[in-house]
Amino acid sequence: MGSATPAMPEDVAAAFDAVPAGVAERLLAVRAIAYSVADGIVEAGGLREYTAWGEPTLRPVNNKIGSSIRLGVQRDGVPAMFVHCGTPLVSEFRAAASHLSYEGKRAVLLAEDVPFPEAELQHLIELAFTLHLRR
Repeated sequence: MGSATPAMPEDVAAAFDAVPAGVAERLLAVRAIAYSVADGIVEAGGLREYTAWGEPTLRPVNNKIGSSIRLGVQRDGVPAMFVHCGTPLVSEFRAAASHLSYEGKRAVLLAEDVPFPEAELQHLIELAFTLHLRR
């Protein structure tokens, strides 16, 4: 992957600490992918990292470039990458990686009992971070 991921803001670190270790491991891997992808999107200007709904969230620093991703846990304990449900992102994700599991218009599910889809997530995160740039 690209450059090393930066230190986390305290609230983000606390959010990762609040989830089970196996879940946190998957979500931290998504975080690392997000920083790597953002390194390749000059227009993004880097990433802004914060918590939303108590969960780690990443979005391009520059406005009107892309959409945020939120890293969290479904009610059944499955790690997930959430996007704004008012965007077409999950539809785009399904078209690009139909073999992954999704929840409605808002999440890619990252169950611990299936192989981690690193290559697919790189592409899906790029779609999210460039949503408005591509429109």
